[in-house]
Amino acid sequence: MSEDMKTKLLPPVGERDHIRGAPKAPVTLLQYGDYECPVSRQVYQIIEKLRKSAEDSVRYAYRHFPLNKVHQHAEHAAVAAEVAGDQGKYWEMHNLLFQNQNHLKDEDLIRYAKALQLDSEHLAEALGEPPLARVREDQRFGLKSGVGSTSNLFINETRYAGEMELEQIVQAIKELTDVAIEGEISIPSLRAAESSSAGNQKARRTTIAEICAQQTEVNSELLKSVLTLAVEIAREGREGRKIGTLFTIGDADAVMDNSRALVMDPLLGHPDEKKHIDLPNMRETVKELAQLDGGFVVTAKGVVRSAARYFDTSSKGVELPLGLGSRHMAGASVSLRTNAVAVVISESSMVRLFEGGKVRTEIVPELWMLRNYGLVPPDEEPDGLDEVAVIE
Repeated sequence: MSEDMKTKLLPPVGERDHIRGAPKAPVTLLQYGDYECPVSRQVYQIIEKLRKSAEDSVRYAYRHFPLNKVHQHAEHAAVAAEVAGDQGKYWEMHNLLFQNQNHLKDEDLIRYAKALQLDSEHLAEALGEPPLARVREDQRFGLKSGVGSTSNLFINETRYAGEMELEQIVQAIKELTDVAIEGEISIPSLRAAESSSAGNQKARRTTIAEICAQQTEVNSELLKSVLTLAVEIAREGREGRKIGTLFTIGDADAVMDNSRALVMDPLLGHPDEKKHIDLPNMRETVKELAQLDGGFVVTAKGVVRSAARYFDTSSKGVELPLGLGSRHMAGASVSLRTNAVAVVISESSMVRLFEGGKVRTEIVPELWMLRNYGLVPPDEEPDGLDEVAVIE
């Protein structure tokens, strides 16, 4: 058995959990999920197929792991499921939420409650209060169990770390439990992605250092420094607001020729030795200036040459996933027309690395978000909180 399948579920599935299926089934599949996440919905569909095809052998448990900075309706959807559970209709609401994933605003949740003949006024009150302790508790348990994204599945208390595809999950069940699930089961192929714009890319957990170890046109240590700063900006925002901005790295002369100043450059006239991207004061300055329109030009030596820069954009030759806007188009374009790479931070807290006009890597820094909002007590933080979810 591979090393990455050894992480255990803490605590094991028990009386506190929502469980459906035969109580004595030899296989328990526990999903940590987010009702607004397309990957979570696909995992849910796979489990439902397995459970219905082998109802005496498989039971299903679910715990909440909403990523609030990425999916703004996910936490309230989890609250709606718990309120429904208190009234004896957890699984009915659970199904409705996944089946109507694109309609999870508060008014939708109230409508689902009424359709299930629940106390909708009680749900409305719950949605106006801090999240239920049960949802927070699930998130803490998830982090203790090594959960790093919303597509985590446990098979009899062991974390499954393979591809989220039906055949691989069935094989893992057989390997871990000696239970063979027979018969023909069909399910659409899962393409793991934390945003709908990720297309057919697949998600995994890794570190920023691993990304930078791959070959690019710029120095790996410089790329690591800029990516780390970008993730910090995506995670922290500024003064309570989400921030979107763009960095170009390398080939600075060509980038300057393909861009222009939006306002008077706030870095103009300052000596290069004060503008290196690794200097703590400079990094804080960049975080402040990131609130301005435009982006940053970073030289191959790590000097932030210019800020508040507008990049000339052409879509010719650019391969941009649907749903990405003008800032991403600018990053893709400049990475195609010059030898620079571009790092784009979106206001949805995603960080994307562009090279050669294409998205090379997408980063969802959700572990830090959970810790930053006080969801992980210091004594419960697992190893690897510097990891980020990556879509490649």
